[in-house]
Amino acid sequence: MIDQISSEYSDLIEAVKKSIPLALTEASETDSPNLFPEKTLQCLKNSNIFTACISTDFGGRDLGLKVGSNLALLTILKLIGSGNLVVGRIIEGHFNAQFLIDRYGTFDQKKRFAKDSFDGKLFGVWNTQAEDGVSLKFEKGRYHLNGSKTFATGTDYVFRPIVTASSQKKGSWQMCIVDLDEVSLQKDYTWWNPMGMKATRSYKVTFNNIPLPQNNLLGLDGNYYEQPYFSGGSVRFSAVQLGAAEILLAETILYLQKLKRTEDLFQKMRIGQMRILIHSGNQWLKAAAESMDVFTGVPSAQNSNLFLDQSNMVRIAIDDICTEIMMLCQKCIGARGLNKPHHFARIIRDLNTYLRQPAPDHTLLEIGKFALGETPPVKNSFIKNIKKWIKLR
Repeated sequence: MIDQISSEYSDLIEAVKKSIPLALTEASETDSPNLFPEKTLQCLKNSNIFTACISTDFGGRDLGLKVGSNLALLTILKLIGSGNLVVGRIIEGHFNAQFLIDRYGTFDQKKRFAKDSFDGKLFGVWNTQAEDGVSLKFEKGRYHLNGSKTFATGTDYVFRPIVTASSQKKGSWQMCIVDLDEVSLQKDYTWWNPMGMKATRSYKVTFNNIPLPQNNLLGLDGNYYEQPYFSGGSVRFSAVQLGAAEILLAETILYLQKLKRTEDLFQKMRIGQMRILIHSGNQWLKAAAESMDVFTGVPSAQNSNLFLDQSNMVRIAIDDICTEIMMLCQKCIGARGLNKPHHFARIIRDLNTYLRQPAPDHTLLEIGKFALGETPPVKNSFIKNIKKWIKLR
């Protein structure tokens, strides 16, 4: 798939490929809720990955912003996921925030936050609500944030999160970019104790009357859930997940070769099955990139629906592929391979956790509805449902 990518992004791809050994090593060293993959992220920062998804108007590379760049975007995310799913989750969130700023930001916001990215600040998107949620209120001439978010990935390291907050307009959510180096949040470090993805530091954070400048409001009420952008973003995390499946195949082959078990016919069959699955996953990503390019070039209603359907199919297909890869991998390596210092157990825990995205059944339902000629759901109904699923996450 890499040989089909424009040479414009070859330097970024090569830089990420070179970072994979470091990422794998650091992933094992930081497999804890109170640690963070600082070395790998610094390596990616030095390789200009942090600023790649910024428009060339503000010094970036237009990655994911123009026709012909989306296969490179998904390949970079996949390669990052091969090294460390935690880093993949963090960078995907960083890219997501940059896309939202490019889409909904004012000229001044784009310029200001592009500078922050070039200064090395990590961005993210904190959307999942805790019981009290986050609200935005305007009192005495100032905006303030109150309430809590869970799954606040990169806590203590992400300094420019986009935080969604319920606004005074009933049923609507406003995106807010919070300058976390200027305010202090209440953080619950005990909330995050997961099976995998531990070092994402996805804690619970609480905003206690945090002031928010008006020029940190991003877009309008409800922009965050606009389609196909909201659901279409699943293509990016699917690419990260496929990267982990690819490294499981590569590590399984090396493991069997080292133990001289490659002559076993059943092992050959399992490796064959895994190879077919990975090839299928890469074809799904390629098709997704093509659909993204078409919509980027001509953002019509028809192309929007086609892109949304493609994104939904990619998400379900790669979820199934990763699940099958994990099962086959464990059959190949047995209990011995799940011991340290092998990476298998950690990668499988991380991948199992990362695959647990909200509303998979609804996604499959939407695929079937589209095939039967039904139109996408009414916007207000969709927003109401997705908020409910996020709370249940």
